[in-house]
Amino acid sequence: MKIAAILTVFNRKEKTLHCLQCLYAALASYQSSEQAKGAISLSVFLTDDGCTDGTSEALRETFPEEDIRILQGDGNLFWAGGMRLAWQAAIDEGTDWDYFLLLNNDTYVYANLFDELLKADDYGKQLKGVGGLSSGITCEVGDKDNITYGGFNFVNKTKGRHVTVKPTGTPQEVDLVSGNILLVNKKVVETIGIFYKGFRHDLADHDYNMTANRHNFPVMVTANVCGECEFDHASNENEIQQLKKMTLAERKKYLSSPTHSDHDYLLLVRRNLPLRYPMTLLLRTIRLYCPSFYHRITQFRGVYKDSK
Repeated sequence: MKIAAILTVFNRKEKTLHCLQCLYAALASYQSSEQAKGAISLSVFLTDDGCTDGTSEALRETFPEEDIRILQGDGNLFWAGGMRLAWQAAIDEGTDWDYFLLLNNDTYVYANLFDELLKADDYGKQLKGVGGLSSGITCEVGDKDNITYGGFNFVNKTKGRHVTVKPTGTPQEVDLVSGNILLVNKKVVETIGIFYKGFRHDLADHDYNMTANRHNFPVMVTANVCGECEFDHASNENEIQQLKKMTLAERKKYLSSPTHSDHDYLLLVRRNLPLRYPMTLLLRTIRLYCPSFYHRITQFRGVYKDSK
């Protein structure tokens, strides 16, 4: 079984080293377990998007050169662009990969990682006759009861409200998955390719799974927690309070940055929920020019209410 792990990094040397050490420890644990369905050949494709903290050098010193392919970015790829570069490099290598494992470098996987992901993929095959996407559920560091990433289900698709899926001991089909830990069956890539090129930083993973859904691929989460990843996203409430304190010029600068831009969110809606796009564009324009009014509107309508 051949798996290509896909990562992109920018100046998080210690986290990246720990992430990969956990990944290889999980691989060794699976290879030696009774649950193993055969040997796994794992290769890492990693984009260094302009790191200045010696990340690439540390990786070369720590891991065998043949295990990790390092792609060089210019510092302007951000998450979606960096993942596309590494993912495409894996494809271009010509190896007949069985799976692609997308992994965030601030995610520290457990020993059960491969067993959980492969069981989720098998469960999806039972549901729809083909492998799909399998997202590993993560928790806060040291707290398995506090789920951070993995899968989400809509409670109101029109308003964009969703809840985080909790592990049940059985793989579950879900509406949305995150790319913190995401096993992608080769059949998905053969059908829909990799992340859509229009995404700069955020939400490429949600767009990818919604595209996979339209092609009738199963979108699953693991039965149990299989890693730790700190939840580091500001809530919608906190961000709007921050925007209210800014001048218009400051808001324009803030919202033009790929890490905060409305671009990726609007693209996600336009590609996947086109009937929502006109209202979403209007609301985001109001948020830019009059965040206090936007806050009152969204509070009244219950739009984007944070649910975990």
